[in-house]
Amino acid sequence: MTISLRYRPVKIKSGKVIYKPIVPLIIGARNNIHALAILDSGSDITIIPREIADEIGIEYGDYNEISGLTGLPIKSREAKIKIIFGKGHEIYSFTIPALVPSIKQDIPLIIGRIGFFNHFKITFIESEKRLEFKKIDNFNVIR
Repeated sequence: MTISLRYRPVKIKSGKVIYKPIVPLIIGARNNIHALAILDSGSDITIIPREIADEIGIEYGDYNEISGLTGLPIKSREAKIKIIFGKGHEIYSFTIPALVPSIKQDIPLIIGRIGFFNHFKITFIESEKRLEFKKIDNFNVIR
């Protein structure tokens, strides 16, 4: 089966509205929360804002660094999070690696490729502002 999701409108600082590939999911460690995340095919790993990491009770691993557009490294901690993702009767659960900035940053929850993209064939249909997910492996189907 295919999960189809529309991009969501987001108002940026200039006041302009743009559409982003944002997916609803449940993320968790000791606690679970419903969250919206940007699906980013250009990001290697999932990045979780410190506030969300604290709320879900992440257990931290080694220190690492995040670098993005600016190229400036941001100190971070490695973690693993549980993801529950899907729509209707097609709901999946799996664990992915993530990085959490060591200090509070104004960043969104970003789902990167490692640990997420390998479970699906993901198609970004820009002309329709839509995403399609087709399951490509046998992982935890929970419904």
